[in-house]
Amino acid sequence: MDPNTLIPPADAIPAAPIFFRILLDASFAVHILFMNAMLGMSLVGFVRSLRPAKALGQQAAMVPTATALTVNIGVAPLLFLQVLYGQFLYVSATLMAAYWFWLVPAVMGAYGLAYHQKYALHLNDRRGTLVWGLMSVLLLYASLMQTTNAQLLIHPDLWPGYFDNPSGTLTAWAAPGFFPRWLHFVAASVAMGGLVLAMTGHRRTRRNDPSGPGLTAEGLNWFGWATLVQALDGIWWLVSLPGPIMTAFMGGDHAATALLMAGITGAGAAVGLAFKGRLMPAAAAAVFTIAVMTVMRGVLRQLYLQPYFDPAGLPVTPEPSTVAMFLGFFALSLAVVVWAARHPKTDPKGA
Repeated sequence: MDPNTLIPPADAIPAAPIFFRILLDASFAVHILFMNAMLGMSLVGFVRSLRPAKALGQQAAMVPTATALTVNIGVAPLLFLQVLYGQFLYVSATLMAAYWFWLVPAVMGAYGLAYHQKYALHLNDRRGTLVWGLMSVLLLYASLMQTTNAQLLIHPDLWPGYFDNPSGTLTAWAAPGFFPRWLHFVAASVAMGGLVLAMTGHRRTRRNDPSGPGLTAEGLNWFGWATLVQALDGIWWLVSLPGPIMTAFMGGDHAATALLMAGITGAGAAVGLAFKGRLMPAAAAAVFTIAVMTVMRGVLRQLYLQPYFDPAGLPVTPEPSTVAMFLGFFALSLAVVVWAARHPKTDPKGA
């Protein structure tokens, strides 16, 4: 069956596609930072909870905040993705609906467990380890489903499988590149969890807390090794891509190749700086690499969909007032977020 016959027609959009592509990449880069931190802190927290001597109170306190920010900021890239690729996103989510449905309960369950850890008195005993483990499993499930949806979105050639499996349990797990893509995200999350741990140690050091330097060193160790694993997995992901797409990143497409080289350079710098104990430069290299990889993710998506769709050809019905209203509320929301970040509400002492 020709997959083109299964792709719904695209709707008109209110502004040029490049406008929404910029907003998609920018908002997703911020979202992925918090998403990696959320999952990474849970995974690192689980491993650290296996060693009772490790203090996890502050780490546990950050996971609920990271989860809330991940979910709220994630709305923006989801909406922009729907604008540009809605006819693919809706179909992919429907094809795996039986699994996709449990994504929200999984994140909500992890969110509740995160708050339990934040206020629990048994952070370092077996019950605490169990809770860290359950949080990690739920968030890993969520990441697996997100990767499955993203992979189905770019593989209309898999959609005819619905006629053999109409129960909403179609996956893309057998597609080339699926598991290296998912593991790439998981490794990035562990790295970000380590970076958050190092930042926590840095703050403690500035407050003359004797545990600060050791925590910073431990976090940088997590970050460095996980980033190295991520880079090695990235090679696996690259060689698993279909020939024409891999060739595009290996010199066939100048923009795609430049992005790949920039990403490799950023990751290499992050690893080297981490092992040298240079926290802030390593963090800057990590943010740069994530920004580059976000743009590269969009390029990869477009290369996969090239035989079926080009967002540059979307019909445009200009609506300047709608765009202006959106930008105004966006600026207002950003101001509120900045204000809230500068005036955090803390629990009263002794509570």
